[in-house]
Amino acid sequence: MINKPLQHDDQLIPYEIRHKPGVTRRIHLRAGPDGALLVIAPRCMNRRTIHKMLQERSHKVVRFLADALARQQELPRCDYVHGEEQLYLGENYPLKIIKSAGRGGCIGLLKGQIRIDTAHSSPHSVKKKLLAWYRQQAQQHFSARIEAIGKNAAWIDGQAPPMRLRKMKRTWGSCSASGVITLNPRLIRAPPICIDYVIAHELSHLQEMNHGKAFYALQAALYPQWFEARAHLRKHAHIYLHE
Repeated sequence: MINKPLQHDDQLIPYEIRHKPGVTRRIHLRAGPDGALLVIAPRCMNRRTIHKMLQERSHKVVRFLADALARQQELPRCDYVHGEEQLYLGENYPLKIIKSAGRGGCIGLLKGQIRIDTAHSSPHSVKKKLLAWYRQQAQQHFSARIEAIGKNAAWIDGQAPPMRLRKMKRTWGSCSASGVITLNPRLIRAPPICIDYVIAHELSHLQEMNHGKAFYALQAALYPQWFEARAHLRKHAHIYLHE
């Protein structure tokens, strides 16, 4: 069903509504790659109510779309070709793609470059190898940082919690009730201060499964620079998550 577009001054803003069971209280705005407005809404909220809410806040919708367009323009190209820069631990490194006869090939950081020796140098193949390398580096780096930061978390009693990696669209980490920390492997693109913040955040959840005062006291004790790191991660998340 086509929705009546929003009107802001002389501007008409078309939009699409998607009802999702996981959304229970309020609407959420998303912007597609083409800049189109997508509204995620609770199942119980009808189209008339959604339109009225959006129209009453049309100035905020316009600002949201402008910010989304600015973020889209900031995204780096990801063609996975020789010479293209890719992020690793907050720094840009050019890809050095070397055609080799071996089947498996190898990849690693060497002399300021991410070097990929591969028999298949198509962008699809390079992307696959690069993402696999990111995941391998994330496993090693995150595990080491959990152990290091965890030494100051008395509530885990020196026992580093189990950690797993899972690719997530908008989340950097989570902590289950059973004590398993899940981290987004794409976090390996962010600066080390951001990685340490996310790990400190999830370690604090092992003691406090909420975001109350006690939780933030634990987080601040584990990582005093958490506020600055969180601000950086929020500002640049679209770049680190981009593929």
